[in-house]
Formats: sequence, C-alpha cells, structure tokens
Amino acid sequence: MKLADIVGYRLDMARCAALRSLHRLLDDTTFRPADTTALLLIKERPGCDQTMLGRALAGNRSVGMKVATRLEARGLLTRGEGRNRRSKGLYIMPEGETVLAELLDCHDEAEARIAAALAPGEREQLLTLLGKIEQAVLDEEAGLTGSTAAQTAIQEAGVPEPT
Repeated sequence: MKLADIVGYRLDMARCAALRSLHRLLDDTTFRPADTTALLLIKERPGCDQTMLGRALAGNRSVGMKVATRLEARGLLTRGEGRNRRSKGLYIMPEGETVLAELLDCHDEAEARIAAALAPGEREQLLTLLGKIEQAVLDEEAGLTGSTAAQTAIQEAGVPEPT
C-alpha cells in the first residue's frame, strides 16, 4: 500500500490544504476558522451550550468554552438562558452577525478555490461521500460505546446526515 492510497491520510491532507487556503484569506483579520464555525452554529442553534460548540469544533466542552469566551469578549456573542439551570446558552449579537457575514465571504472564496478543481456535480458527490465516511465512523463509535452518543453529538452539532 502507498501513502496516497490511505483514505484517512488523503482526507487529512485535503483538510490541511483547505485550512491553509482559508487561513491565507483570514490573514488580514483577527479571526480563525473556528470563529466562523462557532458563530454560524450559534446563529443556527440559538441557546446551544459550550459542550455542543466544543463538539462542533471537533473538541470538547473546554474548547467550546475558550472560543465562546474569546468571542464574548469581542462582543460577538453573549451567554444567556440555557437548556437547564446548570448550563448557559450562547446567543449571537448584532456585531456577531456582521462579523459572521464577512467571515462567510472569506469561506465562500475558499470554497470556490477548492471547488474550482472539481467538475460539475463533483462537489455534491464529494460531500455525499464525506458524509458516508463520517457516518461509518459514527456507527463504529456507537458500537464501541454501546450507545448512540456519538451520533447524538453530531446531530446536536448540526452536521447534516449523509445521503
């Protein structure tokens, strides 16, 4: 087997290349790709908590807490009523909406650069295939834990189901 034949390796290399491209577009800003993820998740799911945010960032609650704290300090989000008395919900502020729109413009440009290498219809096909890979791993994790905790985590994070 060659390194180029290992799906996980190729996925990681593609992810790194996409992030490098996005970082170049964000160089003139003080924002990171995780900021877009956080603001978009909070906009799509008002009241989500730091645990859900951490999962969406492929981390845990402490990752979500660090990003939320940083964005809250900049006036982009606020903490408010959560799903229970022990958690605080995260809510996007008007300034956060403005910043998110600017960040999404950068992401759109990065997406266009990536998609430029694909033939018509291949972007949708790639997203479908990536969803299948993600689902296979979720199924494996669910089997390891004896529960559907991994699937629930992804659903809570708002990751679309593979088709």
